[in-house]
Amino acid sequence: MLLSLSSIPSHNSFDNLVFNRAEVPDPTRHRPRHHVRSTEESSPWVDKLYRIYISSNALKVVYFPAALSRLWIDSLSSPNGWSLSSGKCLTTEKHRIYSQVKDCDPSQASFHQGWQQPKSKNATVRDAAQEGLTLSVLNQRRGNLILHKVYPLWQYWAHWADLQWYMQQISPGRIVVMTVSVSGVIGLRHVATLLQELGSVLAQHLTPLAHWTWIFVKGGRTIGEAGVLHNPGANAYLHSQVQFSDIPPRYIITKNQLEQRRWHYCENEDAMGSLCDEHTPFLLPLPQAPRLSDAAEKVLSEVPVILAAGSRHHYLYYSLTKLLAAPGAHPENILVVLGHTSRASKSVLNLLGVKYTTMPVQGHTNDNLYKYYRSVYQLINNTFTHAPAVIILDEDVEVSPDFFSYMSQTLWLLQDDPTVYCINAFSPIGGRGLHSRKENVLRGSVQVEWGYAISLNFVREALQQWKIGEHTNTLLYDFWLYLNVRNKRECIFPEATRSKHFGMGVNTIGYLKEVANFGMKLLDEAPVHLSDVDALEKSVYATRLSHKIRIAKPLLKEPCDPEFLPNKHSVPYYVFYYRLDPIDHGRRPDFYQYFQPSECLGLWSVSEQGHHDGVTTVRFAPNATLFLVGVPFSSYSYLKPQHIPLWDVDAITDEKFFYMTKRTDLNQKIQIKNTNTSTDIVLKELMLQ
Repeated sequence: MLLSLSSIPSHNSFDNLVFNRAEVPDPTRHRPRHHVRSTEESSPWVDKLYRIYISSNALKVVYFPAALSRLWIDSLSSPNGWSLSSGKCLTTEKHRIYSQVKDCDPSQASFHQGWQQPKSKNATVRDAAQEGLTLSVLNQRRGNLILHKVYPLWQYWAHWADLQWYMQQISPGRIVVMTVSVSGVIGLRHVATLLQELGSVLAQHLTPLAHWTWIFVKGGRTIGEAGVLHNPGANAYLHSQVQFSDIPPRYIITKNQLEQRRWHYCENEDAMGSLCDEHTPFLLPLPQAPRLSDAAEKVLSEVPVILAAGSRHHYLYYSLTKLLAAPGAHPENILVVLGHTSRASKSVLNLLGVKYTTMPVQGHTNDNLYKYYRSVYQLINNTFTHAPAVIILDEDVEVSPDFFSYMSQTLWLLQDDPTVYCINAFSPIGGRGLHSRKENVLRGSVQVEWGYAISLNFVREALQQWKIGEHTNTLLYDFWLYLNVRNKRECIFPEATRSKHFGMGVNTIGYLKEVANFGMKLLDEAPVHLSDVDALEKSVYATRLSHKIRIAKPLLKEPCDPEFLPNKHSVPYYVFYYRLDPIDHGRRPDFYQYFQPSECLGLWSVSEQGHHDGVTTVRFAPNATLFLVGVPFSSYSYLKPQHIPLWDVDAITDEKFFYMTKRTDLNQKIQIKNTNTSTDIVLKELMLQ
């Protein structure tokens, strides 16, 4: 039986709350349905799964299972922190065998964890490691904790997507506990819908300052749910019991050694997707990826693929399975370089049969990463001396099925065109509401990004300048390469992205993550024959681009104007000339001037990257392309007719600039899925952040 909320009043009161009980099949079959009795024989809820407590400030749902082998769970959500305790009482011999526990003492907790906000803590300073929405996953047979994470959902941007990703990777049948610590609802957003689909009564109706805890079986039933919606000083507390699964672990019923290792691993890990899904497990050993043409296979057979990884084994498994399934993948060419001595990551790699080496480095955050990637480049130089190129990815990058096909058609440019230093799989010109053609490839000034190829000569160039000393440069390594080693060279990149950065790391800024990644759709087909790859050589590319700009129709309105882009496309090409001055001895354009038109059009605007000699290409409709030409920085400035005015952000009045940026702000739509969360409340919370 599941409890479902059929209506909730708009005035945020539970006086007229209506509940319906609905018979819902248990898709996981994690245990048979048992006769359930209330602890109070006179209760009208005898033989029902739930008892409900309703007050003006809180709602509490408690599940009373049958008194068989069971696990008790206490969870607390409060304005000052959170806690989770669990203990088990094993009454059947087989459960003692599975969990290797002989004693049955329900008064003793198997584990206890939590966090309490320090009393002297400055209320305006957040502890991202502890405040937010906590996710804990327990083994359904043993009750041990197999996953714990805290998502800083006091932030509005992006972290909801990471929670959603993890929720989708959790195996059916697992016991899941979610608890708000201090503040963890403001950024719940789209996940609220997913949680409702999983059985939550309250997820869609949590107010921004609500405290909430929920215990449930993934793909099955709710064990208990409690929430304090309108009293920010009160606690939400649950004491629940859940019966252990009667289904034996897979390692007992299989004789295959690889499968036994797999299921032993999954007894202590989760959020591993199909690896630990007992109902639809991923096939091991991995099937061979489809082959590409003989010419493509010959190119790829000589190119090593380096995957840089650390302790995020959940990301690593997901990334590797996508990479190994892409047509043209050569498993023997893949080497994972671990910058962390993670046993879980090593176990995943051993199960997948992927080669790896460990290269731990000392340091903190960016300093650590800077040293680590230098070590990776040294390893490449020492190990793959004669390789024509090397492909490098990170553990939190998902590749398109067309990844290797795209690389096989473009890698030759690293050898034949000295003005090219990298082949990027990621597209820096994608953005909100823009279009792309899967066969089109461009070139421009951009750093190496998520999934890229470089030559061994570039590796050696980088190592010559990549010094580690007392005053180590702790810039992000890829941006450091862009500033110090690129030397005016460009990267090749697709219009339709062949890679996607799905993870959240130490350098992730939530808002920028949404702008750069969430509007992009990863190409999901392969192989794609790229058009005019020969025309990417600089001289040919410049000639063709000059011709397109010459015949393009000039746009004269300001870039933030709602009518700036034409609705009816009378010509295939449009051009917009704007003021863009050179800085840094002519090597880079003025970022402030570059920012405004890019931001208006929904492009990546946080840096000036993505342009080719001061020209940014924007496909705003399937058959219409806009060229943003920055004058005088661009080498194509001479193409501007004298009678066409040059738009200059520095020349507009303060009042006009205010209204222009206001329209830009309105384009950043705040999307809220929680019924009780308003835009005004979110904006107020964002101001506090």
